Amino acid sequence: MTILLVNDDGYTREGIVCLEEALAGKGHEVWVVSPSSNRSAQSHAMCLSGPVIMTRYAENHYHCSGTPVDCILYSIKGRLFKRTPDLVISGINHGYNCSSDILYSGTCSAASEAVLQGIPALAVSHQADEDGSYDFPSVARFVAENLDRLCSLAGSMSFVNLNFPPHFTNKVETADLGLLFYGDYPEVVSDDGTRLQLELREGEVSRSLTRTGDKTDIEVCQEGLIALSVVLVNPAVDHKAHERAKAMFS
Repeated sequence: MTILLVNDDGYTREGIVCLEEALAGKGHEVWVVSPSSNRSAQSHAMCLSGPVIMTRYAENHYHCSGTPVDCILYSIKGRLFKRTPDLVISGINHGYNCSSDILYSGTCSAASEAVLQGIPALAVSHQADEDGSYDFPSVARFVAENLDRLCSLAGSMSFVNLNFPPHFTNKVETADLGLLFYGDYPEVVSDDGTRLQLELREGEVSRSLTRTGDKTDIEVCQEGLIALSVVLVNPAVDHKAHERAKAMFS
């Protein structure tokens, strides 16, 4: 299988390096197009003006001056490679991409863009232990050993989102998506009367359960299990609100 790897943390980060080693060890042909530097929380941003620079640093390996979505868009539509890859894997991200995180995540948005380009995709994320350490080799090994099964779940309009907690077992549980409410807040660090400089400060994160009451990916990870969610790329509409709208405007 030919696999294109991308992430949002940058091409030198341990997560993507470990993933490439594990996949290549299973005999897959691995290509890489990854941001030149950390582009976390870029969501589905694209560079619409100015050049995007692809720098070749090894055979079929490039780092990209643009966003994670640019990595997909410019490499596929720009015919950077001689053929289209069979699969895109985005990750391994340094940290969770659970529930509402998906809205902000460059990792998940790169997977979404791959689906929009007609390529099956997985997004893989791993949370650090309390001491800040990651077990990327174990995550990469799990993905490589279960690749066929994971690929079979990737749809024409959905990607597979995997979240690995620290000290995870190899048990997988499907999970719904919940809502996360971030208490982060901007703080003014300087003000000369004309120019304000603000920096984002970390606040508490609260969450709510799903409307259905099903277990969320956050809860699955808290139990030490691997959370698997098959996420639709196209946003859904609120059908109940549509019914009320029909009544209002009929």
